[in-house]
Amino acid sequence: MNTFKLESFIQTEQQIVTNESNLSICLKADGFIFAVIDSRFRLNAIGEFIVDLSGSITQVMTNVKACFSSIGVHIFNFKKTRIVCPTDRNVWIPYKLYDNTKNKEYLKTVTPVHSSDTVISNVCDKLDAVNIFAYSLQQYSGLKIVMPKAQFVCPSFVEVEYAFDASSLMQNTLVLNKRAGSCDFVIFKGSSFTISNSFTYQTPEDLVYFILYTLQQLEINTSEVNLMITGDEYEQSELNILRRYIKNVSYANPSENIIVPNEFGDLDLQKYFLVIA
Repeated sequence: MNTFKLESFIQTEQQIVTNESNLSICLKADGFIFAVIDSRFRLNAIGEFIVDLSGSITQVMTNVKACFSSIGVHIFNFKKTRIVCPTDRNVWIPYKLYDNTKNKEYLKTVTPVHSSDTVISNVCDKLDAVNIFAYSLQQYSGLKIVMPKAQFVCPSFVEVEYAFDASSLMQNTLVLNKRAGSCDFVIFKGSSFTISNSFTYQTPEDLVYFILYTLQQLEINTSEVNLMITGDEYEQSELNILRRYIKNVSYANPSENIIVPNEFGDLDLQKYFLVIA
């Protein structure tokens, strides 16, 4: 009996050559989405599995292996693997001030750190800064054992790197990523990184309130910011209210730096932003 469900899967006619490809995985409450990009920066495969990753370490390892084996992929041989862990518990530290012995102290300034937490740091070369985040040790230990060389990052890391590339001296940039009833956002004032944060919301009014309040605190005029939205599908009411209060609203382009073959033409790539951006 299968312990997983392949919710969706699209692959080009080319065989996946793992040691010449990068694998990106984004964990969700009920499974994960993934993308495979080859050495020519060409999207090779994309899909989603519904699977329980909340069990014992052995169960998680078995389930993840079974998922990829079902599509003929051996996850041990990828050139590079990145795993995006959904968490609201992260902080950024300028690289020049960073001391790797103080990761927990840095994080405690914004969120409690428990004894059962694993704290991970990643250097963002584009920002010359370090992103530090915490996640439950039990929750992801199985994945770390199956893919020991994988880089674990939080959503803000991906969003900040994307926003850096999209920002300019002449325009303020806000990237808003919607995921499972919450949003992550990052803001650049011109080409300078200013803030990253997360919030939950219930109504479209809540959504726009958080954005407008943050822009007000940063003294950014709503007519002087380029808001790029991505992630889970936005309701029409959400789009309407964002466009009512913010002048420049557009969808992000997650495939800006990769080649997307025709096989993926009908796919909503916004849903896969965190694994292909």
